[in-house]
Amino acid sequence: MYALFTSIPLVGHLNPLLRQAEELRCRGWRVAIASTSEARAHIRSESPEIAFIDLGSLGPIADQLRRDQEAASRDPRFVRGTMRIVRGLNAVWPVMFDGLVPALAADRPDVMVVDLFSSAGLCAAEAAGIPAVVNNAGLLATLPVRLLPPADDLPFLFSSRSIREVPRAQRLVAPFVRQLASVIADRTVGRDLNTLRRSRNLPDTTIDDLLRDRHILVCGAFGLEYPRPLPPSVAMVGPMLPRDVRPLPPELEAWLNDGPVVYANLGTLAVASPGHLARMADAFSSPDFRVLWILNEAQADTAPGPLPSNVRVLHWGPPPFAVLRHPNVGVFVSHCGINSVHESLSAGTPIVGIPMFADQRAMAVRVADAGVGLWLDKRRFTADALRAAIGRVFRESSFRACIRAAQAAFVNAGGVSRAADLIERAIGAPTREAAGATAEMALIRGSL
Repeated sequence: MYALFTSIPLVGHLNPLLRQAEELRCRGWRVAIASTSEARAHIRSESPEIAFIDLGSLGPIADQLRRDQEAASRDPRFVRGTMRIVRGLNAVWPVMFDGLVPALAADRPDVMVVDLFSSAGLCAAEAAGIPAVVNNAGLLATLPVRLLPPADDLPFLFSSRSIREVPRAQRLVAPFVRQLASVIADRTVGRDLNTLRRSRNLPDTTIDDLLRDRHILVCGAFGLEYPRPLPPSVAMVGPMLPRDVRPLPPELEAWLNDGPVVYANLGTLAVASPGHLARMADAFSSPDFRVLWILNEAQADTAPGPLPSNVRVLHWGPPPFAVLRHPNVGVFVSHCGINSVHESLSAGTPIVGIPMFADQRAMAVRVADAGVGLWLDKRRFTADALRAAIGRVFRESSFRACIRAAQAAFVNAGGVSRAADLIERAIGAPTREAAGATAEMALIRGSL
């Protein structure tokens, strides 16, 4: 059996697919991952055994995507910044679709596994008549509202409200909000999609119809996610964790061994402003802990200098999961990207979030509601507030205690093994149901 995985060239969307591809490969499948040229280096680094199908280079489109990410990171309005990124991804669609069509004709897979935000993959699968499974690396609530049963007691995705703060009146207005959200989606993202489809002689559709009746895997688990009813086609499969954790470089291991550490990493997409970086640097100045701060070279050039003596900056560090599992790493200052949160909690490390765009703030709110961390508003946080939040998470044992419940929820969801089972089941292939702890779930249990 041959499974082709495909995604836009963003690390947070590629990594869950790589974990699933690795699992199917271990079960005897032939697997490959298709993306644009910009993903090649990451895939070769993360999973060199996975075949890579190059769909072509984005060229100047990649630079525009980076500018969109920077603008969204600095935009005070999360919805506006998110829409800028989502609509900016339209430029990636023709490159992926035009690369996938000949690839599918030359080597037809038995199934495609397509990232939710990579609609070119779903359209190419539809055109070729190939079964497709959808992988959602984001929150459950990022699925179209018409695909999920109503859950009017939950906060709206971009409201920044805790589940404890949902007003009673929301039950009255929620049906109208759902309808409005659907109309807006149809008139923005849906309209853009049909413009792209027409350019390749495909009939008009809706986002709902493109996803309806497909198996959808959501890389999350109730416990961190808010419980809600699901249709039969949607499955919560838990985080997609790496099968193996690479050892830390000996020199970095020795540095981490020398007392309490804060790990700060705002991910591969968020572009913090000089003001953000200045406040973070001020907050990190403390005799109580040291800081391992991941800043790419461009970001490091805009950081204030000189940095406090207790701060160590790396432009590109080892895999975050390896650092977060170190016993001296007591706090993760994070943008609250979905993968980052899952890795931190799986490693047993509580979080102080500074969400920057997209559904990161919604995830940060869920982190606080689950008792596994705190979060600060990117627009208003001060150095004193960040330093106080770090100190509180270090001192209070309740954050680590609550992580155990989240870890148990991850184990129960099944992880990579259950995702692979569902991919096999989607096309009637023989399945290998998970028995006992798989490798990645054993990693979680090791930190319980």
